[in-house]
Amino acid sequence: MLKLEVLTPLDKRDELVELLYHLGAVHVEDLPAHLESQEALQELVDPCLMDARETKLALSKTEFLLELLERFEEGKGGFFSAFLSGRVHLTYEEFLAVEREVDLEGLYRELEQIEVRLRHVESSINESRRTVEALRNWVEFDLRLSEASEFERCSLFLVIVPEASFASWAEEMEQVCPLSAWEEVRRTTDSRYLAVLVHQEQLASFEELSSKHGLEEVSFPGLEDTPQGEMMRVKKRLEELETEKATLVERISEKMPLKPKLLALYDYYSNLLKKEEAKNQMLRTERTVLVGGWVEETRKEELEKALRSLGEDLDVSFSSPSEQEIPPTKLVNRKRTVPAETIINLFGLPHPAETDPTPFVAPFFVLFFGMCISDVGYGLLLALAAWWALRKLDLSAAARNFVRLILYCGLSAMAVGVFTRGYFGIEGEMLPGFLKFPGSQDVLNNPVPIMLVCAALGLLHISIGVAIEMYDNIRNNSIWAGLFEQGTTLLMWAGLALLALGAGAKVDPLRKVGIYALAGGAAGVVLLSNYKSKSLLGKFFGGLYNLYGLFGGTIGDVASYLRLYALGMATVAIGSVVNRMALMIKGIPVLGIILMVVILAGGHLFNLLINLLSAFVHPLRLQYVEFFSKFYEDGGVPFRPLGLETSKVVIDDR
Repeated sequence: MLKLEVLTPLDKRDELVELLYHLGAVHVEDLPAHLESQEALQELVDPCLMDARETKLALSKTEFLLELLERFEEGKGGFFSAFLSGRVHLTYEEFLAVEREVDLEGLYRELEQIEVRLRHVESSINESRRTVEALRNWVEFDLRLSEASEFERCSLFLVIVPEASFASWAEEMEQVCPLSAWEEVRRTTDSRYLAVLVHQEQLASFEELSSKHGLEEVSFPGLEDTPQGEMMRVKKRLEELETEKATLVERISEKMPLKPKLLALYDYYSNLLKKEEAKNQMLRTERTVLVGGWVEETRKEELEKALRSLGEDLDVSFSSPSEQEIPPTKLVNRKRTVPAETIINLFGLPHPAETDPTPFVAPFFVLFFGMCISDVGYGLLLALAAWWALRKLDLSAAARNFVRLILYCGLSAMAVGVFTRGYFGIEGEMLPGFLKFPGSQDVLNNPVPIMLVCAALGLLHISIGVAIEMYDNIRNNSIWAGLFEQGTTLLMWAGLALLALGAGAKVDPLRKVGIYALAGGAAGVVLLSNYKSKSLLGKFFGGLYNLYGLFGGTIGDVASYLRLYALGMATVAIGSVVNRMALMIKGIPVLGIILMVVILAGGHLFNLLINLLSAFVHPLRLQYVEFFSKFYEDGGVPFRPLGLETSKVVIDDR
């Protein structure tokens, strides 16, 4: 990244912003934020404060209209439907013309009024439904509700008495409220609905008993007729409200053809707001404007040529970032590795001084995912589903990268499944001989080899992390830290690997080399890893402690990789159980074959889906916890150049 500074006359500010926007090459920096820490400059320059309220308001109105239309859109699905749904395609000219083609203010006023009325109608419908449900229990009460409060010396109460409390309540009522009377209107399993007439002198006692026995008092304020009559009236009103709601929804649905243009309008105003906010990130004097930002080195000449077209009165300078400056981060990887950037973005971008871990994350994540599935059949289903999605669905760039990652993971599961004899959970003795070739393993009956492979992969994985940290230290002029701290660790682990390989293969020279390398690495850790300590005893005992921590930590880290075997074994075991259940059902006359097919399809689909979660989560954990902890520090700011960005539509040409 190169730091860019452009000084231009004030009257060319808008023209400069348009040029940078069309180039899409410059990450504009927020200069007013830096100005706050430089008091000497605050009297000379000012922020370019631009009023973006109108654009924000238009964007908010467009968002409201889209949410309203999507609320009543027919056939809308859930998360996966939205994830895989097609997008609106427009030419760049159509995109620019969309503001003129949509009467945003008129459409907003019309639909806002409809939405306000609709909310009122829906509230009335809900209230009417609650009233109908409440009246339904009192339809046999034949007294008008308005007359229930017209007694001079008595008060009428409609109460719900729990069945469990009714007997004791009735007995106490006869004792403390002898001048009261009640009539049962309705009875259910749990409750009794009573109309209770209480003398005014005994109201306090009645209220006390009601509280004691958990009675629920019911009232219908504003209703005058009998419960039966009121329920009929409210039902009629409810029908009218439902009809009005359907009419309002239909009026909203009539605007559904405008949704593609509203999607484009949302992106249009979003981009317009980006340009206005970019102006707020500049500094100005009475006659000039200063723009600061970052540009990729590969686009320096292109940017210089474009800026020269604005005239000779522009001052343009490029410089390398200083030690105090942190440029934005942009991951640059080959096409096959780009899908793994999704994993990096989930965790956080690396610091600009660090190595991009994507090329190392990609193969290990895909391999670990395949080991968690460990089945040719399941891997084939994943790969075919991803291949179909890439070929047939109109996916965004982010979605396409994710689906391509699934494709790689499916192929990995197939490859691992060949070596672990995983074919839809079919047990080893039932497989044909050519599928049990030398080198393949039965993970259920012979787990030790695959466990050793997992441990070896774990040691290799974390060793690469340590090697990256050593490389970063050496590259950033911390040579001794790289050699003494990470170099000795790598030497010790390499010796351990050679020792194990020589002992297993019974190659004595290789075993001896491993012993010497292991001893040399361990001595290096003890004597050199704490080289910053000022005393010899501090160096020695600090190094000894580092050696202890290194062995203890490594054992724990490597043990985490054994879960790859456990998850792969779980996939095979569940698949095997499904197969056995299907074979047991097969013997049932007539329906046996149908039930067997249902169990096989449903069981294996369930097994695949439930193990997909583990196949994602645990490889991610191995990357984030075991691997990244050896070298990675996030904190990178994403490189976001000022330019056209769309989230709702696809621009086919420019």
